[in-house]
Amino acid sequence: MRKSMFLFLLCCLSGIISIQAEEPSYTITDNAISEPLNNLTGDPARGRLLAKNRNKGNCISCHQLPIPEEEFHGTIGPALYDISNKFNAADLRLRIVDMQRLNPFTIMPSYYLSTRYINRIAPQYEGTTILSAQEVEDLIAYLKTLKAPDKAIEANTLPIPDGLKSGYEFISQEAREMQDDDFQNPGYELIELGKKLFARPCDDDKSCASCHGADGEQLSPASIAQYPKFIAELGKPLTLRDQIQRCWENQLDNLPLLYDDRELLALETFLRYLAQGEKVNVDVSGPMKPYYEAGKKLYYTRFGQMNMSCDHCHDVHTGKMLRGQKLSQGHTNGFPEYRLEAQKMINLPQRLRECFRSLRAETFEQDSDEFRDLEIYLNARGNGLPIETPAIRY
Repeated sequence: MRKSMFLFLLCCLSGIISIQAEEPSYTITDNAISEPLNNLTGDPARGRLLAKNRNKGNCISCHQLPIPEEEFHGTIGPALYDISNKFNAADLRLRIVDMQRLNPFTIMPSYYLSTRYINRIAPQYEGTTILSAQEVEDLIAYLKTLKAPDKAIEANTLPIPDGLKSGYEFISQEAREMQDDDFQNPGYELIELGKKLFARPCDDDKSCASCHGADGEQLSPASIAQYPKFIAELGKPLTLRDQIQRCWENQLDNLPLLYDDRELLALETFLRYLAQGEKVNVDVSGPMKPYYEAGKKLYYTRFGQMNMSCDHCHDVHTGKMLRGQKLSQGHTNGFPEYRLEAQKMINLPQRLRECFRSLRAETFEQDSDEFRDLEIYLNARGNGLPIETPAIRY
């Protein structure tokens, strides 16, 4: 199976290597930057390399370009085969330097923007720009050579799914077959571990199975599908992981598990598996509403040097291609899930941290209030979808 590039980038510039840069300086006149940055001259050959380099400009992640040696080209943005017939160098310069000045809703990052305008940038990227002034000019020089239309598939001609769709609808048939086959699905290894931990007695011979049945048959799938849920006696919501930890410590008198502990992940995977097929049903009314609203606000907030929000990939550009991967709606009904690129099972906070790192943002801790709120919003956003744990995703 082909491995696509890492999703939730999640953007056209995933994995770009920042370079130390001077404080950007340029003059904008009539929505253009007429003068070359730092009076530099661009090289089209270097620009072409930048356009296809995953660790630099990576333009083909979002655009189709006449670079036939690269198999996958994105369709998030328009095809660029004849871009120089549409824009002159001054127009292109502003679009590369800071496209968000022209379109505040764009997914395209600003390649040459001071970090003082960026929310929650990761410390290692402070004082850097995505591309240097020279690289911006090289990219412009390359784009100015593109004058011939080609048979590109424009993004707006691709079918965009309507309604609530699981990530299962956006993966290949081969990946679907892997998910559906208990023997092929690598997530079942963790289910088996979770089942053993569930039945394993502690010092007083008490186990999870003591209260919930040998195979968890006394647990309610409908109740599992309601997490995160508000716990009145605690005065706050708990995720399923939180509830597992609570029982692990209070009922079994165990030392707490680390939040990214494989045993905690195995127990969560086993319990979610018990609810496989049950529809997600998170209640966000009453005391849950403030947490839901806080998560929703995070979902629509731009983060990091990439200056992107969750909705850019999972609402605005759903169904479009990010290189070889079709962007899903970003629903969480498959978590914990097996990631083909990482070749391992992960829970939702681990995935959120990966996304934040892809955005070059300072991430929240896995057990933070922010990720809890975001999980509440994301799970409720997928209410009505069946639980697929362990799902297969890219």
